[in-house]
Amino acid sequence: MALFSSSDDSTSETVEIWNRFSGKDDLKRIIDQSNDCPQLIYKHSHRCSVCIMAKEEIEGVSDKIGRRVDLHFLNVVNQREISDHIASELDVRHESPQVIILRDGEVAWTGSHWEIKGKDLVEISDRD
Repeated sequence: MALFSSSDDSTSETVEIWNRFSGKDDLKRIIDQSNDCPQLIYKHSHRCSVCIMAKEEIEGVSDKIGRRVDLHFLNVVNQREISDHIASELDVRHESPQVIILRDGEVAWTGSHWEIKGKDLVEISDRD
């Protein structure tokens, strides 16, 4: 499935690495899936230049981490209710950009803004 369409981002590039949120119920499924495979949730605002840089960091290492981690994308502008639900359910303060990595049903790592570095995500995704 495509990452962006013209209705939710100013980027015309299509990247096929992301699973997209369609509703609040997706979070429970993602938490359950984290028992078998780590899950990365990326919260993005197309209005934020730091988000664009963070997205590029993740996409730049997607060939390395995508084999070990499922990648999930949430547009916080268009899906703020889901973003708030994630923050509440996982007890993680909402930020954007933000990466949340779930492993074994728990938050294993979270980072925002300039903490989102491709090399760090590769290292984190290698952890057992």
